[in-house]
Amino acid sequence: MAIAGDLKIFNFVDIFQVLLKDKKDGILVIEQDNNNIAVYFKEGNIVYIREVKKVFYIYLDVDFEVVLKKENVDKSELYNVLVARLPKLLSLKEGKFSFTSGFIKYPPDLKPLIPIEKLIMYLARQLTEEEVERKISDLNLVFEKTPNYENIAKKAYLVDHEKRILHAIDGKNKVADIINITKLDELTVKRTLYGFLACGIIQREKKKERKIGFDLTRNLLNKIISKIKGL
Repeated sequence: MAIAGDLKIFNFVDIFQVLLKDKKDGILVIEQDNNNIAVYFKEGNIVYIREVKKVFYIYLDVDFEVVLKKENVDKSELYNVLVARLPKLLSLKEGKFSFTSGFIKYPPDLKPLIPIEKLIMYLARQLTEEEVERKISDLNLVFEKTPNYENIAKKAYLVDHEKRILHAIDGKNKVADIINITKLDELTVKRTLYGFLACGIIQREKKKERKIGFDLTRNLLNKIISKIKGL
C-alpha cells in the first residue's frame, strides 16, 4: 500500500498510526521547498532522522550503517541525535510526504529508542478541534480497551488526565459519559481518545451478536409443532 500525501490533510498521528499498525520498515520523506527530511523507521518506530538537500540523496544508500558513517554518527549517539532532531520534525505542519517500504537494510541489533506510542500521544495533545472531529465526531461513541492495552499504555507514557480517561473506558460509557466522569473539557477528552485509537490502546465497541437461547428455540419449535397438528 502506497503511503503518500500532504501534511495539511494528514497529520503525523495518522501517518504514525499506519506505520505502527503494520510494523513498517522504511523511510518517510517530508519534502519542502528549501529542505527535505528523511525519517527512518524500523518495525514501526523511528530510529533516525536526517536532513537532505535533494530527495534522491536519500536513496543512494541502502545500508543504514553506511548512512551513519556518512553522517559521522555512532550508534551509541542515536538517542541524543533523535532527541535533538525530533522537535523540528514534529513541528512540521506543511509539506508533501511519502513512505518507501523495505528500502533500507538495518543491523539486527538496532533497537527503537523512543516508542512511537509516546510520540503519538505527545502529538495528540496538540490536535486542533477540527482534526479530532475526523475520528471523534459523535459524543455517543462507545470505546473499549484492546486486549494488549496495558503494555501499549506503558509505552505511551500517559499523563494523569489520560490515565483517568482510560479508566473510564469500559465498553459501556459514551464519550459524553467520559467527559462527565472525568470533569475534563471536551477537546481534551477527544484528543486523548484520538491518541488512544492511533496507539491501539482502544477500539470502537464491537457489536455483540444476539444469540437465541435453547429455551427460546424449544418454545418456538413447540409452537410450530402445535400449528402443524392443528392443520
